Amino acid sequence: MLDALLASHGLAAYLLIIATLLGGAFGLPFPEDLSLIIAGILVASDNAELWIMALTCYFGIVVGDIIIYRLGWMTGPRIFRKRWVKKYLTSSKLQGLRANLERKTFVTIFVARHLFYLRTITFLVCGAVRVSFARFLIADAIAALITTPLMLGIGYLFGQHFDHIVAAIKQIKLLLVLAGIGVAIYLYFRFRNKVESTTEEGDEEDLEDEEDRSAAESEETPTIH
Repeated sequence: MLDALLASHGLAAYLLIIATLLGGAFGLPFPEDLSLIIAGILVASDNAELWIMALTCYFGIVVGDIIIYRLGWMTGPRIFRKRWVKKYLTSSKLQGLRANLERKTFVTIFVARHLFYLRTITFLVCGAVRVSFARFLIADAIAALITTPLMLGIGYLFGQHFDHIVAAIKQIKLLLVLAGIGVAIYLYFRFRNKVESTTEEGDEEDLEDEEDRSAAESEETPTIH
């Protein structure tokens, strides 16, 4: 998937990016932020137009969030009995989230949009507790105006220096390999020296024991005159 995205251009690039953004709403294991960063890389490499890609990403983000909201709306309070929801949202956290949505709806949605570990569960709860769709959409759309250019910009800067970064990564990997070899050699000789010293100590102890036994035997053996 990642290679296909990086190699895409033109219409295929826009379609693949929006597919990954919408797929995230249905559980596709592809982070939204990674899709946006790749979109920026595609723009930097002239595989896509900036404004078309920006609109594509913005549309994909907002529609994906609406899908998550609608899933929560259709499921309703039953969603809180789901095992996977209980795993991430305990009863105390749920109460706190609902209280925040009641008191500070806009701020809660705005903040959750920028925190990937809260985004999906918060939007599901928004739908389940029947937060006004208009309020949800306004808060989410405004927050997405920050997410889209920010992550696209990171990807664009990354794409401009992509070759240098890859070269640096290769150098770092080489240094790590050399360091690993050095550590392995050091540990080998240290282990060998430890084994040799242990063996020498054992030989000395055996020699001392042999001398002690010989001395004891000589004392116990009667002298013949």
